[in-house]
Amino acid sequence: MNMMARAISIGIICFLVYFWVATQGTFQPKWSLDYFNPMAASLVQGRLDLPNTPQTYDLAFFQGKWYAPWGILPAIFLIPAHILKGRYIPPVYLALFFGSLNVSFFYLLLERVKRDFFPSMRLWEVLSVTVLFAFGTINFYLSTLGSVWQVDQVVSASLGTLGLLVVFHKKRTPITYILSSFAFALTLLGRATIILTIFVPLTLFILDEFPNLLRIVRQGMFYFGLPCLLFVVLFFAYNYLRFGNIFEYGYSYIVEAPYLSEIRETRGIMSFANLRNNLWYFLFEVPKLTFSTRPELQFNLLGNSIFFLTPPLLAVLMASPWYRLKKKWRFDPYIFSLWVGALITIFPSLMIYSTGWVQFGYRYSLDITPMLLLLSVFGLKGRLNILYIGGAAFALWMYWMGIHALM
Repeated sequence: MNMMARAISIGIICFLVYFWVATQGTFQPKWSLDYFNPMAASLVQGRLDLPNTPQTYDLAFFQGKWYAPWGILPAIFLIPAHILKGRYIPPVYLALFFGSLNVSFFYLLLERVKRDFFPSMRLWEVLSVTVLFAFGTINFYLSTLGSVWQVDQVVSASLGTLGLLVVFHKKRTPITYILSSFAFALTLLGRATIILTIFVPLTLFILDEFPNLLRIVRQGMFYFGLPCLLFVVLFFAYNYLRFGNIFEYGYSYIVEAPYLSEIRETRGIMSFANLRNNLWYFLFEVPKLTFSTRPELQFNLLGNSIFFLTPPLLAVLMASPWYRLKKKWRFDPYIFSLWVGALITIFPSLMIYSTGWVQFGYRYSLDITPMLLLLSVFGLKGRLNILYIGGAAFALWMYWMGIHALM
């Protein structure tokens, strides 16, 4: 079986497993909180508000109209079904499809990393990391839900992984830079923070061309600036047409849970005051073990440590861009670019007033999970050890138990 056939097979298997888990074995899609079908219907009618919506939770109310504080990207994929079928489509199908596609993209990315950096890495090791991403990370949880928050993130995250697949290799060309930038910039119409993953190729480009600053500016504007400019203009236009302010995304007018509203009004939508709390749930919060009738793990719905739920991610601590070889210190631009991309991409999510509640795991971490897993592979130099495999097995068990508990 060739690589592309294997990627397609992996995607199909993930889709079926995700579908089975999402529907508890019935393969009958459930309806969750959905604003993307109404949004698609509105777009077909040439409007951006959501008229006659039966629910208003997490919507923004402005000048007598309701708007969704999410991008229109998932809704765009539903428009053909609205035109051809004339009816709403369960949005869980978007989560299932793009979540599975994300796994296929990640597998192809690992194959490319194997070819360019770790030729001795074996197929079973590539497949093991792929299985970990598919069933032992937040991608598993988010892909089995059909609510508006998860659909938006999974659709956008798959574009982020696609952008990495296009550009993260040793033989980069102008077209790979442009295509990856286009994929990252497109996420501005979905989950906007994922555009920051563009710092991976941007960092590589700067390091390649340094110290030729004129070339960096001139070609950088073409490779990265033009694709971003296109979608930044669309992003600002979308905001302006809804709220009369290019920087207003809807959070100033959102109707949400009282406790979230209190945090937003006290600390602000984006604030350093939120950083400490979000970092705790992102990195350190672990389930509590209780012994009422039997031993049981109690998960905090505000978030859970990515390192506890997916222990192999601890291998990122071994991925240093500086390493010693033959008594000389060397610098690895690829590891450095992944660190830069991961830290810059996750930073806005750590500044926001909400951790992503209600959730299992830390759902914002999906934005950087492919980069973290790549760093774990670099940390082990492409050779998985027994601790990594054992940690992967633990992660699969934890996500299975967590998803089952919240179904």
